[in-house]
Amino acid sequence: MPQAHPGFVQFTRHTGIAAPFLHDDFEGELIAPLGPELLDLHEVHMDRHTAVLETHAHDGSWPGQHAFQGFRYALDGSEIPEFVLNQEPHRDASILVTGRNFGQGSLQAFAAIRLRQCGMRVIIAPSFGPVFYDDCFDYGLLPVTLTQAEVDRIAEQVGANPRLPITVDLVGQVVTRADFGPIRFQMDARRRMNLLQGSDQSLEERLQHQDSAAAAREQDRRVRPWLYDTRREPGR
Repeated sequence: MPQAHPGFVQFTRHTGIAAPFLHDDFEGELIAPLGPELLDLHEVHMDRHTAVLETHAHDGSWPGQHAFQGFRYALDGSEIPEFVLNQEPHRDASILVTGRNFGQGSLQAFAAIRLRQCGMRVIIAPSFGPVFYDDCFDYGLLPVTLTQAEVDRIAEQVGANPRLPITVDLVGQVVTRADFGPIRFQMDARRRMNLLQGSDQSLEERLQHQDSAAAAREQDRRVRPWLYDTRREPGR
């Protein structure tokens, strides 16, 4: 079995408080502004590598302070009371229930990183921006795709009883809560296994097949030696 490594976060099963944030087409740049003082995010330019290193350097001491900047926090750093994550019990939410096409745009990694920093482990939505969806798996953030009706139902139940936790089980691919029956979800098998094992199998699988590839190449060398003779002149 592939071994987990520090850069890939394992996910099997999570139980936590959910926060309803039913906004469609919410852009990744609005989830993760690149500067606490900047609201016109389309004019922000920052080297991606430098920014990622900055977030890692603040790990633990900077728990997603600037996620949803301009929505959750004012320019002076104070909380905006109306924002759902500033309200009890959603302040401690680790599951976000949101609208379709969540995280759209091309702001790679930042949105997933900031959501993990502010404690999120699961995002439930009818659909996701493709770049954001891919980035979730690199940072141990589980994107769960459900129908619009199922998302609306969960959000309604969360609104009626916000302190009742939700469980998201990746092993059984099911979302459950005490006040509604199990809701099944599907996911690409390879990505699911990567999260369950806490590993990036794409590289490890290639390494596992290294010996068989070398054996096949050696057999081919015996059958077609002229292909491997670098001393032959072209055309001969």
